[in-house]
Amino acid sequence: MPAGEADVVARVLPSVVNVRTTTFGGDRGEGSGVVVDRRGILVTNYHVVRDARTVTVVFNDRRHRGARRAEVVGTAPERDLAVLRVRVRDLVPVRLGRSARLRLGDGLLAVGFPLGLGGPTVTRGIVSGLDRTISPSDGPTLEGLLQTDAAINPGNSGGALIDLGGRLVGINTAAARASQAENIGFAIAIDEAIPVIQEIRSKPAERRAWLGVSLDSVDSDLEAAQLGLDPSVRGAVVVAVVPASPAARAGLRELDVIVGLDGKQVRSASDVSRALRAVDPGDRIALDLVDSLGPRRVALVVAKRPATLGS
Repeated sequence: MPAGEADVVARVLPSVVNVRTTTFGGDRGEGSGVVVDRRGILVTNYHVVRDARTVTVVFNDRRHRGARRAEVVGTAPERDLAVLRVRVRDLVPVRLGRSARLRLGDGLLAVGFPLGLGGPTVTRGIVSGLDRTISPSDGPTLEGLLQTDAAINPGNSGGALIDLGGRLVGINTAAARASQAENIGFAIAIDEAIPVIQEIRSKPAERRAWLGVSLDSVDSDLEAAQLGLDPSVRGAVVVAVVPASPAARAGLRELDVIVGLDGKQVRSASDVSRALRAVDPGDRIALDLVDSLGPRRVALVVAKRPATLGS
């Protein structure tokens, strides 16, 4: 690794932590996290702390030795994000970058704690793809992701993907199964993550609006045509409806495509997530839908997000 990049890593290491969990069944897990506020606020993946009875954090910062107990402030399972708090007030927050400014081929570094190796690991790669959508086997569809060939392994989840200036541009979240591909890893783009993190910090789960659907994006002519729609249609396709949810009561069905919310155009699943941030449980909203039979509009009252559900 060139000397300049080693200096970048040295600056970032105090901001990347090892997250350790235990479940009620006694199982132990490990992941990574990133310091985003000097007053004890960290970010990791939801799946790292899912079902955890205890969460502890181990710092790279020499001033904070040993494990510190962490509190889960809140989670956004549909974005695979969680916010943690530790009772430490002088942490080193990572510098934030802009994922929107990344181009294919830009250099990246992944920093985290993979495979229980006992210390931080750094891997190097490039931006291999932008705005990717993946469907993990054990979680909801994730969209708007960065793709990189930097090695991302179990334990890297929740760690930092940084540019060569040492700025955080992504939260590492998943790696493709080895049987399917090599050198393909993913991270939540920081431009997508920051509004979610801010919402978690400012708006408890019981105040966040919930539709009760899993969504994916219709973002190509081919995908629209496969749904029996005009190739020009763009929106958020319903891939699952939670029984007895607001969406189910309003008659939403799998393969419905949301193209508008309260009169505003929807072109992706991210658009729906962003629009819902301005809505409170109990509010009435209108959804413009289209399927192979044509367009329709439904009205529904959004509910508060259940503690065990994400969308």
